[in-house]
Amino acid sequence: MTHAVVVSITVLLLIVVQSAMYNAIGFICSIVAVFCDGGLLRLADALLLNDNVRIVMLTVSDVIAFLESFAPPALAEEWDNVGLLLGRKDSTVSSIMTCLTLTPDVAAEAVESGVDLIVSHHPVLFRGTKKITDSSNEGRMLLQLLENRIAVYSPHTSFDSAAGGVNRQLCDRFGIQNVRPMLPLENDETVGGGRYGNLKNSVTLREFLATVSVAVNADYVEYCGDLDSVVANVGVACGAASDFLKDAVRLNCDTFVTGEARFHAALEARGQRLNMILLGHYSSERPAIESLVASLSLTFSEATVFASVREADPLAVFRI
Repeated sequence: MTHAVVVSITVLLLIVVQSAMYNAIGFICSIVAVFCDGGLLRLADALLLNDNVRIVMLTVSDVIAFLESFAPPALAEEWDNVGLLLGRKDSTVSSIMTCLTLTPDVAAEAVESGVDLIVSHHPVLFRGTKKITDSSNEGRMLLQLLENRIAVYSPHTSFDSAAGGVNRQLCDRFGIQNVRPMLPLENDETVGGGRYGNLKNSVTLREFLATVSVAVNADYVEYCGDLDSVVANVGVACGAASDFLKDAVRLNCDTFVTGEARFHAALEARGQRLNMILLGHYSSERPAIESLVASLSLTFSEATVFASVREADPLAVFRI
């Protein structure tokens, strides 16, 4: 037989063996790449000459290892549900989508985009689940993801409290310096719940409201306090974190920024003469989810990584 025939048979045998190892999309892409620009003969020659040549595919486990390197599950609150919540660790990954909350429209976007892994800040299966059927919105969504072999990972409060996590990123966006956790861990004072620090130069609450609005691209923010009061020492806790209000008072903050709070928390802040700013839950956390795309893309250049484009703040403002 001619060299070309031997080479072709060798490649076909390798393809048969490897097809059992990789998912259909990755397999087809690899075949196309091989045939492009005379690559078939060159790849076969390389395989014949080098027994150590092998194709390494990115897996869910690889992405998890990266995420947990800077947002370890040990940082999560006891009540939280973090980690791999759906799917197999050994599944291959060629496309990753990030989102704040996994909803049916976001799940549909993932399916249509051929996503293999969703990194959702808020966890699915958050409350005790006894059955997954098509009788509920969440059940239908989870079944759709399972049927399309899409894995779901949630870092949630471990990402909130990480050294470079959501709260720290908010502080950086707001120009806060000397940043420290409001509730540091006993064994590591660099991580923990919330963040607080000081501005390089004090400003009025009116000026600071403009700064934070632009920083998180919020259409509006709510606040309580005197617009002409001084903002110098600021506490920050993303999401629904009014429980940190007492810590902001304890740490002598004049201003506390969070995502959302109950009415009585606003009354408490006013009673303590503490400025309180409510960014909106979505606005307080979505920016960090978008910045996560850059980190994932830099680490896993072989994968397509993007933030959901369909996700939006469920709340809107009606102006007369």
